[in-house]
Amino acid sequence: MDFKVDTSEIEFFLKAVKINVNKIVNNSIDAYNNLFQIHPEHAREIHTELGDELEKKGNYGGAINAYNKILSTDPNNVAILLKQAKIYIRLGQLTVAEEALNKVTALDDTIPEAFYLLGSVKFSLDANKEAIKALKKATDLNPGYADAYYKLGLVHDAMHNPDAAIEAYLKTVGLKPDFVKAFQSLGFAYEAKGNRDEAVKYFKKSMELDGKKS
Repeated sequence: MDFKVDTSEIEFFLKAVKINVNKIVNNSIDAYNNLFQIHPEHAREIHTELGDELEKKGNYGGAINAYNKILSTDPNNVAILLKQAKIYIRLGQLTVAEEALNKVTALDDTIPEAFYLLGSVKFSLDANKEAIKALKKATDLNPGYADAYYKLGLVHDAMHNPDAAIEAYLKTVGLKPDFVKAFQSLGFAYEAKGNRDEAVKYFKKSMELDGKKS
């Protein structure tokens, strides 16, 4: 089993020293003490940088801890809450992710990605009506959000509403003509309606696109 040590505190200290090393202008005790002081704004920047680096390395626990340092003094930092939510989704901690995304969208209702992620999480938690509401908000904010339309189609499919699903999938492929899965989903949705000809058409299109990518 892989075990990743959280080195964020050590890395934070080293980055802080690097930023403030120019404070040592002589050998006085005051100058030495200043080395270990850091402005709160610099601290936020360092913890953000650390969290991003650790997340890229796959050290999700370390990244969350780094972001928590920021949230401890700035609990309504939307950008950091969104970063954490994405990590929680990756870890499969959907309830925690939902909580973070609910807070993000309450603080700032202008971020399409936040509503897309919230809709995706609610869909995974079988809260389909809430998922639709969040995903529609995402597409209202960004009418060109192909992934949000596709997810909306999946939710309607899960609710056995093929007409609404088809509408969402058609919007998806109109925005993103090489979206193979959307064409496949169109095929299945038309098949569910008993429209075999349309189903075959879209299955063929998905295979054609898939062949071009391989």
